[in-house]
Amino acid sequence: MESPQRTPPLFDLVPDGLFGPLASPNRRHYWRLLCRLFEEFFGPDAPIPPSIGYQRREITGALERYLLTDDPWEDAEGESPDAPLAVRAHGIYERFRAAGWLRQERIGAREMASMPHAVTQLLTALVEFCERGPGFLGAKVRSIELQLRQVVDGKAGADTLDEAADQARQLLSWVSAIGVQVRDLMPELSRAETTAQFARKLFERYVGELFVGDYAELHNADHPLARRTAILAMVREIEQPPLRESLLEWHLGRIAAGDRTRAEQRLQRSLRRLRELDRIDEYLQRLDDDIRQANRRALAFLDYRLRAPDHLDVLLRRACRGALNAPEDALRLPVAPGGLMDESRLRPPKARPRPIPRSANTAREPTPEQLARLNLLRRMKRVRLVLPEDLARYVARHFGEADTVDSQALGIASIEDFRAYQTLLTLALRSHRRGGLRRDDPLQRLLRGFRLELVPGEHTDNDYLHSPRFVLHRTRKAA
Repeated sequence: MESPQRTPPLFDLVPDGLFGPLASPNRRHYWRLLCRLFEEFFGPDAPIPPSIGYQRREITGALERYLLTDDPWEDAEGESPDAPLAVRAHGIYERFRAAGWLRQERIGAREMASMPHAVTQLLTALVEFCERGPGFLGAKVRSIELQLRQVVDGKAGADTLDEAADQARQLLSWVSAIGVQVRDLMPELSRAETTAQFARKLFERYVGELFVGDYAELHNADHPLARRTAILAMVREIEQPPLRESLLEWHLGRIAAGDRTRAEQRLQRSLRRLRELDRIDEYLQRLDDDIRQANRRALAFLDYRLRAPDHLDVLLRRACRGALNAPEDALRLPVAPGGLMDESRLRPPKARPRPIPRSANTAREPTPEQLARLNLLRRMKRVRLVLPEDLARYVARHFGEADTVDSQALGIASIEDFRAYQTLLTLALRSHRRGGLRRDDPLQRLLRGFRLELVPGEHTDNDYLHSPRFVLHRTRKAA
């Protein structure tokens, strides 16, 4: 039994911010530039790119050329941006590089740009999705049949079987999605303002883009879809031991790494997808119902638009003239006798509900315990706060008559002393870097009448801290 399919790891393959430019307000402009870069440098129609990529200036030069010939960007006022063209091109390049659409590498002194392989595959799929037109069901069925014939004849292996199974799954999904597209298109067509717009959209979108290219031939006897029986017969032949064992051996050697259970699951998955072609009649029947319903709605809308009065204002003006010129006996209002504007015919006034009385929030006096906790919190914050006068008082207590004081001689008898010592240590460490203490340093204002010197390589130990050693020097006598 096949294990449940896990969620495809999309973001393990593509960068996380890849869709950022395509989700921004300028997503249409970024998409246009990506398509032009893909067409000129990285796409299948472009020349083979160098193995190390293109130089960065080639990509930015191409972006400048695109902006020079076609610049759709506008600011909030509808004006073109004021930045120079080269600056804007470099900004767009950096946006693509940061999002993951481009990869930049330094090779020697050059900066080379390329597009990752996974991103190239994703962009190829997006471009094909935008350019996809009506498909041809017969060609897809014929391709599946030819691949299965090669497998049965021994001219191809399990890789061809897997490809045919994937095409069968894509075929059923595609036929199923056409009906949804038809149902989604009809409300859009109904919003057309004129009959000409409706007819143009009907034949350009409905017939030209959504119909199956060979839809008129689907029910003919000679259509390739009639080969469904032959396809299912070949599937049953593949399930027989001689051919089945050879396909299992192929899976064991190339995909399953010797795991026979995994190889069985892979083979069963391919065969199950091919057997699902037996349900193609159900999908086509539902597609026929959707298309018939869409045709009926389109014909009813066209009939209504063609039969409805066109110049309604002319008809109303003609009716008003006829009412004014008609004799008095011919004008009768379809109303009951009595006064039309009598007060008894008026609706009674609506009684508004009385407003809810509002009261101000009552102020509550704090309890003695709350006041005590608040005062304790304030004292705790004040003890841990070191002001310039607190530090000057701590330093003056240790200077005495001396002009220098070593950190070994600094005592710590309270939380205030501990915080003052920590502040002096921070000042000493910041003063030791190149250029000394900066003028804009917020601790600069704490140096009042003294300076600090860090003693490299030596440490001071006290009952609370193990810190680098520093020395305080008096710079002026306290008044």
